[in-house]
Amino acid sequence: MPLYTEAVAVMTDAFEHLECAISPPVPVKFRNSFAFRYANKGIREAIIQKLARSISGLNALSVLLSTGFAQEAGVLFRTLDEINEDIMFLATAETNNERTKLHEKYLKAFFAEPVFSHPQGTVDIAKSDLVPRKKIRAHVMNVLGKGINVSQALAVGEALGTAFSGYVHANSESIMDMYGGNPACFHLKGMPGTSRIDGYTQSSETYIYRGLMTTLTAAMAFGDVEVVAGLEIFLAKYELANGHIAPLPVDGGN
Repeated sequence: MPLYTEAVAVMTDAFEHLECAISPPVPVKFRNSFAFRYANKGIREAIIQKLARSISGLNALSVLLSTGFAQEAGVLFRTLDEINEDIMFLATAETNNERTKLHEKYLKAFFAEPVFSHPQGTVDIAKSDLVPRKKIRAHVMNVLGKGINVSQALAVGEALGTAFSGYVHANSESIMDMYGGNPACFHLKGMPGTSRIDGYTQSSETYIYRGLMTTLTAAMAFGDVEVVAGLEIFLAKYELANGHIAPLPVDGGN
């Protein structure tokens, strides 16, 4: 995978630069100890946290594919899809001056935490008023997708999410991808060298590219001209080296 490692390093450098632009998390009382939390629960704090998971996910994806874990890579593909959408959604509040009630609702749900009742030790988890995925996609498309067919783009996003949902929820069809060989058995320690791993390795280039685009969008939301310029230079290098971006697998191959 050409430039994979360098691309993740570039994203990591950008993340660390952006992270310094906001106040760091502070220790707060948590049960009988403490945990780190952001005092300010705003757009930028949410973007930084989502970007941390994006880059961490790309690092994990490399490990999973190198050891043959296609099922788990499929779960990460789905996770990264939603994280990328979330960052784009959050960024519009800054880049396009489009902070809406939908953003406020998203932030409230994002930063919500369960409330523990003592001394009984029971937990009262209020149901988060989550923003539906369709509304997040629609907002991003309407604000950033000028000139495109929004309905068609939303349908594609829904199809891609469905394609990997079987890995997330472990349905029978997806699980049976682990079964095969001679003699046939469930491969519990990965399936390195199979066509499925080859296909997902190719598709990981798409997620690296999208990760770079997402990081660039985050930098724009932070108004960091230096980081934006550096990412744009590397993006051009990445595009030139790869020629084109590999399509996402729908059936995964066998």
